[in-house]
Formats: sequence, C-alpha cells, structure tokens
Amino acid sequence: MTPQVSPADPGTSSAGVLGGTDAPEAPRPTGPTGSMDPTAPMDPTAPTDPTTATGPAGADRTGPSRNRPWRTYLLAGAGYFVVSLVLWAHVLAHPATVTTCGCGDGALTLWVIKWPAYALSHGLNPFYSAKLFVPKGINMAPNSLGLGLAAAPVTWLFGPVASLNVIDVVSPAISALAMFWLLRRWVTWAPSALVGGLLFGFSPFVVVSLALAHPNFGLLAPVPLIIGCLDDLFVRHRFRPLRVGVVLGLLVVVEFFVSVEVLSLVSLFAVLAALALGGWALARRDRAVGRTVLAAVPAVAAAAGVALVLLAYPLWFFFAGPAHLTGRAWPDSPAGTVANTWGAFLNGFISAPLTGIMHLFGGYQGPALPLLGYLGGGLIVVVVVGAVVWHRDPVLRGFALVGLVAVVLSLGVVPGSWSPWRLFVHLPVLNNVVPVNISVIVDTCAAIVLALVVDNVHRAVGRRSRAWRGPVAGGVAAVALVPIVVALWPNIPMTVRAVRSPVWFTRTAPHLSGDQVVLPYPAALGGIQSSMAWQTRAGLTFSMVGGGGPGITPSRAGPETPGFMVLSRASVSLGPAPAPTAANLDAIRAALAGWGVTTVVVPDQPGLPSYDRGRPVPYAVGLFTAALGRPPVRQSSAWIWTSVGTSVGASVGASAAPPVSITPAAFSACVQAPGASGATAATCVLGAR
Repeated sequence: MTPQVSPADPGTSSAGVLGGTDAPEAPRPTGPTGSMDPTAPMDPTAPTDPTTATGPAGADRTGPSRNRPWRTYLLAGAGYFVVSLVLWAHVLAHPATVTTCGCGDGALTLWVIKWPAYALSHGLNPFYSAKLFVPKGINMAPNSLGLGLAAAPVTWLFGPVASLNVIDVVSPAISALAMFWLLRRWVTWAPSALVGGLLFGFSPFVVVSLALAHPNFGLLAPVPLIIGCLDDLFVRHRFRPLRVGVVLGLLVVVEFFVSVEVLSLVSLFAVLAALALGGWALARRDRAVGRTVLAAVPAVAAAAGVALVLLAYPLWFFFAGPAHLTGRAWPDSPAGTVANTWGAFLNGFISAPLTGIMHLFGGYQGPALPLLGYLGGGLIVVVVVGAVVWHRDPVLRGFALVGLVAVVLSLGVVPGSWSPWRLFVHLPVLNNVVPVNISVIVDTCAAIVLALVVDNVHRAVGRRSRAWRGPVAGGVAAVALVPIVVALWPNIPMTVRAVRSPVWFTRTAPHLSGDQVVLPYPAALGGIQSSMAWQTRAGLTFSMVGGGGPGITPSRAGPETPGFMVLSRASVSLGPAPAPTAANLDAIRAALAGWGVTTVVVPDQPGLPSYDRGRPVPYAVGLFTAALGRPPVRQSSAWIWTSVGTSVGASVGASAAPPVSITPAAFSACVQAPGASGATAATCVLGAR
C-alpha cells in the first residue's frame, strides 16, 4: 500500500535490538490519530519533555533503526519461530511420519489437508468430494479448504502429515508476528509488542487447538491484520482508503478459507463495536464520528465488493452446493452449551476422564491440556489492574471493554438462567458458533491490553528511573505470562505419535481401481475416526463410509440410520456390544446396500494402538459374518469381504446369502471363547445356521 503522508510508520521503528531501553522514546499516541476513539482528547498524562517527545502523534520515533523497520520484524519473527520450534521439537526428526495423532480429529484434519492436493492433481473440484460420506459426499466449503490448498506443494512432495506439521509450526509464529505488527502502532517500547504477540500466538487457545488438530483455530494471523485495516480506515488514515479496503476484502477471503467460524466472530464483534461507538456518538451528538464513517464508506464498499466477488462461488457452494449442510452444524447437541466457565479462565484443565478417553479412542496423546479459555491468574490481574489504572487510554479502554463483552458471551447458554449468548443462538450462521471459540476474541483483546499495560508501566517507571523501567515492565509481563507457561509446561514439547496404517491400507488399498466403496472397521461413524488417515495414506484410491465433523451426526444418516447406529456402537468399546439380533443384522445389511459398499475390511493386527482397533477382532468378524452370511478371506493382515453388494442383495433381490440366525448366547460363545480368532469366530458363527 502507498502511504498518503510521508512520515514513517511509528510502529515500525525500534531502538537497538527490538527497541532497547537506552534510546529516547516518544509518548504513545492516544489522541485522534492514535486511538480507536477518533474523538478522544490527547492523554494529559503523556510526557511533554522535549527529550522524550518527537513531535505530533504519528511522527517518527527516535531510534537508530528507524529507517530499518524490517530488522525489528525479522528479529521478532525469528524469536517467535524459535519458540514454535521448541514447542514442536518432537516432530522435527520425522516430520513426514509423526504428528500429535493420526486419530480422532487429527485423522479428519489429515484428510482435509490431503483432499485439495488430490483434487488439484486430478482435475477435480476441491469444493466437493465423493471420497467420504458415500453416497452423498462432503461439501468442503466450510472445511478450512485454504489450509489444504496452501499446503498442497508440501503434500505432493512429502504427504499430509508433513503438511500438518508445517502448519502447526508456522501458525503460532506468524500469528504472533501479525499481532506484533498491529501493536507497534500503539506502543513506544518494542518489547511490549513482543510480549503481546507472544501471548496471542502461543495462547492456550492456540496451542490446545493445534494439539487437538484444529489448525483452523491455531492460525489466527488474519485477525490482527483485519483490525489494523479497520484502524487505518477509521482512525489513522495513513494509507489510501480504497487500497486499505481492497486489502481488507482480501483478508476476509483468506479468513473464510481458514475458518468460517473465526470470520463470523470477528464480524460479529466488529458490528457490536460499531453499534456501541455509534450509539455513544449519537448520545454526545458528535458529528466528527459521522464524518469519519462517511469518509470510510467507499473503502468499506471496496472491501465488501472484493470479498463478494471472490467468495460468490464458495458462498453458493457453502449454502446450496452438493452435500451442503442444512440447519445447525451440530443439530444433535443443544446450541451454545460448549462454552467457557468462570473457573476455566483462572485454573481450567481438560478433565482426567476426557483425557483418558482421548488416549483410548482418539485425540491428543499427551498430558492433560489447559482448557481453551484458560488465561491464568497473573494475566487476569495484570489486565484488570492495568485497565483500571490507565482507563484514560482510549485504545486500552476500548479493547478492555470488548474483551469483557467477549468473556461474558463465551459463557454460552447457561442452563437454568438467562445469558447474553441466548440472543444469538437462533440467528443464521451464529447459531453454529461454539461459544468457547469466542476465546479468539478474548485472547485478541487480552494480548492488546497486556502490551499496552506493559508499555504504560515502562513509560511510567521511566519518568523516575531509566535504569529500572525495563526490568519493572519485564516483571509485569512475567507475572502475566509465567502462569500460562506453567500450565503448558507438561506439554512442551508437544507429545507426538507415529501415524500408522494397517497393512491392508498400505499394501492392497493403494492398488484398488474402479468405484470401490470400503467400510473399514472400526467404522468412522462418530467414534474412532482413524480410518480417514488410513484412506489419505492409501492415496484416496477408494471411497469410504462415514467421515468426521458435523456430517457424521446420526440425524443426518438418512434411511441408513438403524445400521449407522449399530455399526457406530459396534466400533467403539464403550457400553454393551450390539448383539446379532435379526433387527440388527437387517439394519447392517440395509445400510451396506444403501451406502453401496463393495468391500468390508477388518484389520487383524494386535500391535495397533487402541484408537485404531475398535472392539476385539473375533467380535467384528463374527458380526459381519452373521450379517453377510458368508466367511471373509484373509488378505494383508486383515479379514476381507468383497462383492458386498451381492451379499446384501436380499434387500433388492432374492439371490443373496441370508444373514445367519444365531442367538446372542451362541454368538458370545463363538467370539469370546478362549483363543478365539477371526477364523474361528467366522467358522463358529456359520456353523450355527
């Protein structure tokens, strides 16, 4: 962007290395050109000593590197990248084969990364895939398509595991650097911006999201950039408005392809802030705000135009394209109930039972993680006390208020009482927001307020002792950040596991041809989801029953719902295993016919981790043998039924083998006998005819 004015950006200067303490500083601008409040007066507490002031707000700061802003950003970026490398040190030795886990949501994420690369290399539409959720397929518009598109070159060369690891390593660093860039316009001491960026890029929300294989919530770099554009349009006016509007529109497009939910939240809070400022201006009859808004209208229109043109097709696909979701994303769960609690902000960790379930059935395999909304007592104290002490600072005050609103809304729908989020649970798009994810806004505001508080402490102490201003400000930053480091410490570096596939999916599946539809066991029907990772590593050579994300909810299973429910319970070792009753076997056969399944695969490898295995092999083989009425064959360490459509043809014709009529007691004797195996279970079940 080309600036309209000649002075260099005050946020791009630094003294020494990242703004050392020996160079004179300018007062942080808090008036019309430096605040989010365009009508705020200049801060009367700002120093006016000519040795510390450098002219009007927005002019150059004194410092030996004022003409080399790239050095500041290079050093900050390098520092953040080193922190990220420490966090992900365990993936560095084997980046193409290990990650947090190729299970649970990690399996879905690997699939989402793999599909765009596969689609581009095969001339397919990346917005739709028939490889999951047969026969409907999956609409990719809501599924962070941008991550897979950006990582496609890495995927082509090294595979989706390497791409996920690259995203995990890069996301915190560039998110932190983006926040550092934003903060440099509001602070006079560069290390205070460094602290704010560190909190934003490596917050518990970001780190835990990446640990849980949710990179759409770990890559937050567009958020500070969007705020920076809005700040320039409505406050600073340093660049040509139309160009800022175009950049803003492009950032909206980028965020759409990274996370529709984060974009929705940023848009919601931008609207709420605009309404609040508009109401305040009307109450004061302040015409300056109105003139500012009118001047920004062309730029906002340009942003909207760019976004609408570039997102016209993706938005149509999102709402009306093949396999699009109707209604709420998670219709089987009450809206607004996955939320923060007051205790989560202070001392919240994922419970031991939930951590154990993730270890067994798919999820992060390391020690218990902090909750997504965790802030820590130190940060809360620093932010609250700083907001009170420097309440006349309009930028600090504004983001503190927005953060407070975000905290309240992130509490979601509180059972038995009214809560503010109830205002939004029935609105389109917003009814799909998971309130705990409002922590994105909470952390954004917390990072900005923390940086401003540290900067204010540095300036205040500097008036009395130049020697102590750095240590004291650094001490305040430590009070805020140390509790977060302590909470994350058991998981630094992050725990990783090798992504393994059963032998059949590495030897046989890559050579499948034609329109093969595979039902792997355990089935990815809302429980164990590892088979999606197996499919990606096999090269997506077959279509698969089930999948992950909102599309796997039982209410979307259609006519195959009875079979869906039986196979879902049969695939996870929780609760009683479904018995081979006539109703259950008929439901399985009808589902296999409806899905068009050609092959059923039950891996038989005792060495597989629990999140890859489901119930014991004899049970799975016995259940499918009873349903299909014929035995499997052994192939590549797995039990296989091929030509399944012929086996279940009884639903559409009379030529198929009937299911085996066997009592639950006899079935249990077959599959639970001492030394039972897949072969003995199949023989025993068929012998009960």
